[in-house]
Amino acid sequence: MAKESVQKSMGVFAAVFAHTGELTKEEAKKLSGLDDSAFEVAYAKAAQVAKKLQSAESNKVEHFMNHLGEEINEYMNKFFI
Repeated sequence: MAKESVQKSMGVFAAVFAHTGELTKEEAKKLSGLDDSAFEVAYAKAAQVAKKLQSAESNKVEHFMNHLGEEINEYMNKFFI
């Protein structure tokens, strides 16, 4: 279960870079190790992160981490409770 949560989190992380054009969608999928269906969920979550980053005027890394955290919370929450 931990491996799956890490892969899903990495999928969202990598997919943000696909949304910004730094990676292709296929490269992000390969980095995550997710199957097509799970990666599409990660890709949709990453779209939310990328959208929020576009409106950030400063501290983009901080905003990136905060918004990424919001999207992967469901995967990581069980490890930090």
